[in-house]
Amino acid sequence: MGESWSKEFWRLVTDLTIFWFIGLLFGQPLWGLIFGFLFYLTLLGRRAWTFQKWLEQKLSEPPDDLSGVFEEFAYRIYRIRNRSRKRKKRMSELLRRWQDSSAALPDAAVVLNRDTSIAWFNSTASSMLGLKASDTGYYIGNLLRSPPFVHFVKAGDYEEQLEIPSPMDEGRTLNIRITPYGRNQTLMLVSDVTHIQRLMTMRRDFIANVSHELRTPLTVIMGYIETLKDDEDSDPAMLKDYIQRIEAPAQRMRSLVEDLLLLSSLDTGAPSSPESSSVINVASMVKNILTEVEHINQGKHVITQDMEPGLMLRGVEKEIYSAFNNLVTNAVRYTPDGTEILIRWRSDQTNGGRFCVIDNGQGIAPEHLPRLTERFYRVDVGRSRQTGGTGLGLAIVKQVLRRHDGELNIFSELENGSEFCCNFPHARLVWPEQSRENQRSAVS
Repeated sequence: MGESWSKEFWRLVTDLTIFWFIGLLFGQPLWGLIFGFLFYLTLLGRRAWTFQKWLEQKLSEPPDDLSGVFEEFAYRIYRIRNRSRKRKKRMSELLRRWQDSSAALPDAAVVLNRDTSIAWFNSTASSMLGLKASDTGYYIGNLLRSPPFVHFVKAGDYEEQLEIPSPMDEGRTLNIRITPYGRNQTLMLVSDVTHIQRLMTMRRDFIANVSHELRTPLTVIMGYIETLKDDEDSDPAMLKDYIQRIEAPAQRMRSLVEDLLLLSSLDTGAPSSPESSSVINVASMVKNILTEVEHINQGKHVITQDMEPGLMLRGVEKEIYSAFNNLVTNAVRYTPDGTEILIRWRSDQTNGGRFCVIDNGQGIAPEHLPRLTERFYRVDVGRSRQTGGTGLGLAIVKQVLRRHDGELNIFSELENGSEFCCNFPHARLVWPEQSRENQRSAVS
């Protein structure tokens, strides 16, 4: 910078010297100095005007007709502009990336100013909270009018989180977290925790149901035990009657515990792969199931079969047996006497394998269908307990099918019966030719 000022000084000296010499030739050296200074000021003003015009052009390089201090000024400003432009470009890129990443978040993100007005929000906030572009700059409490939320924002204590119903859907629950950052700004993250709330509710219901299901037979058993303890002279006939009365609730408790243990193993176990599974003869399995349920049926229902000859299934035999047995047992237990029950095992090119249990009973109301596979959910609680059901049968079926790449479909209509179908992919099916090839491969 000192060099440019030195050049400027010597330019002034040169101009004054030339004009002083010219004035001296005409006998007016003082006027020569005055005209020399005015000439220097004119050129200085022209360079200043050029410098000003250049300043108004934000991206151009310094003009060639600048010199002296203005050239130095222009060069320095140009470098500052370049650095600022590069920094601004980097910041814009970072901002764009942040906005893109924020827009991709499954949670709603809202940036709030010091006065809790909206500075920015992502696209998820639009769908989850109903915010629009025109809401930017407005107080967040005027847009989310939940009293607990307004109090939460005004209190300014963001250590805790808040859960409120969704303003877009009262049946959904939102979790709100607010974190201060930067210069008096806050970031509000909103998550949909409806699923978690439902899981917590199911967990509470599950514990309550297990406690209730175990407490009832335990109470009966303990009552008879107390009676036997107090009655020292009970005759053998009465003792036998008491034991028979204890047997039913004890059996119910055992069934419940066995179903709970099976569900637990299904929940935590790895899925069954077709390659590592055994080949199950479904027709033979159904025959064994019908033999087992005969003590429940006792001729009350007409049970027929429609089985595709030779069609087999790859899976864990114990689990598949449990699933199919539950469907057949449910049909026998919960349909009125005289109901016809059809057991079908067929395949087609579109759906793969389908194991269906179909009845022409009273059917199930539509509002119950989505919840049938919930644990301990019963359409008729009293009737289910009278018939000895644990309320876990369809939950077991659903988990078994999940582990075998299958799916449970339920079709039912009041007064028109019900149809419970287990769908299996083609990779799980084995036809007689394949079975013989597998046997030959095993022998060789």
